[in-house]
Amino acid sequence: MARMHALLALSILALASPITSAQEWPRFRGPNGAGTSASTGLPEAFGPEKNLRWRAPLVAGHSSPVLGAGTVFLTGADERGLVVLCLARDTGAVRWERRLERARKQDVYPANGSATPSPATDGQNVYAFFPELGLVSFDAQGTERWRLPIGPFVNFYGMASSPILAGNALVLACDQQQGSFLLAVDAATGKQRWRTERKGLIESWTTPVLYPSAAPESVVVFGTFFVCAYSLANGAELWRAGSVGYTPVCSPVLWERTEGALLFASAPFHAEGGAMPSFESMTGESDKDKDGKLARAELAGSDMGQHFGWADANRDEFIDAAEWKFICDGMSSKDYGLVAFQLGPKEAKELWRAKRGLPSIASPLLADGILYLVKSGGMLTTIDALSGKELGFQRLEEAGGEYDASPVAADDKLFLASQEGRVTVLATGPEPKVLASCDLRETIHATPAIGGGALFVRTDAALYCFASK
Repeated sequence: MARMHALLALSILALASPITSAQEWPRFRGPNGAGTSASTGLPEAFGPEKNLRWRAPLVAGHSSPVLGAGTVFLTGADERGLVVLCLARDTGAVRWERRLERARKQDVYPANGSATPSPATDGQNVYAFFPELGLVSFDAQGTERWRLPIGPFVNFYGMASSPILAGNALVLACDQQQGSFLLAVDAATGKQRWRTERKGLIESWTTPVLYPSAAPESVVVFGTFFVCAYSLANGAELWRAGSVGYTPVCSPVLWERTEGALLFASAPFHAEGGAMPSFESMTGESDKDKDGKLARAELAGSDMGQHFGWADANRDEFIDAAEWKFICDGMSSKDYGLVAFQLGPKEAKELWRAKRGLPSIASPLLADGILYLVKSGGMLTTIDALSGKELGFQRLEEAGGEYDASPVAADDKLFLASQEGRVTVLATGPEPKVLASCDLRETIHATPAIGGGALFVRTDAALYCFASK
């Protein structure tokens, strides 16, 4: 009997271990997109010659690494095709690499890429989304389990939302200029469970969160002008809260407390650099044939010419007054900011709104009741998550530059990775102090991952694993 109990205990442990490992960093921004980890012993100072466990050269991609049971999963893309990659977490050795042919070639805006959405993992299997292909899953040995074609998409700046696992379902938000939808498929087979059209919603680049995180019943999606919650059981919309900004990139953050859950959603004021020109002034200068519309050729060489596909929402190769008014209204909307919501069963109630120091791309980070916002120029804002009161605002001279990667935190340390390749370490708190800085001299778009006392940083050339020796 004792032997039977021992064998049963070992069996349970064997089943539980991959799941436990996967919870370290199983998706974009870690557990439920929070950006924080319980991992300890992380190095304060590191670099190419200090506390470097390994460096693995990679195919290019903007997607962030996720951690499986002893593995690291990534995606990438080059002229030859799309790539799903599995590395050994302890050494960085390639366990397997799978190349996939594009189902179609879509023009990708230079600031985006063909492999921007991050994969998700249950510890053993990996799930990846490529806008030029669809969804695909591989097992721990690199055997393809299934694939589900999706697309093409109508999104001038490309797709960026990452798939997330909710129990035995894989959920993906596909917001675009036309035909936005939320999709759930069976994680084991890839077969569609439900698809909900997101009517009245246009493009956004955020990744959803689950609520409640321990036993999810709903998925919360932050999109243009609205935060919406959907039933995980059937995809039905449960509630919708408005006035949250235009075309958000920052993903939402959930704070679950015994007093009630709070959700934070952030979108900047897009017209901060100046008001959009009127349609009349645009046509007066550029409408050569005086037809009251702007053709692509008429805007060639101008700043707007580079963004023509963004304004031409109906894809008729003309920008008309209605299309221009829509984006001008969105860009100039005063319904922006970092918004805190109290979540209820059937609604979300706004608690407070902050409008200073808002990032354009990097998502907010919540740690120990403090929200951290990092924006281009190395400007760091800290906010009390309960009251919305600003606790600190500083320009970090050591951490200037652009920020695509979201901040992450663990072990009382805050990690900021700039596009220029500098990773800055700060002590968490109301007014974070710089502890160390590392210049990798390689472009960083991806958000770092944390697990097992190690920090994983992806550049455009390699994946680095830093850990205290």
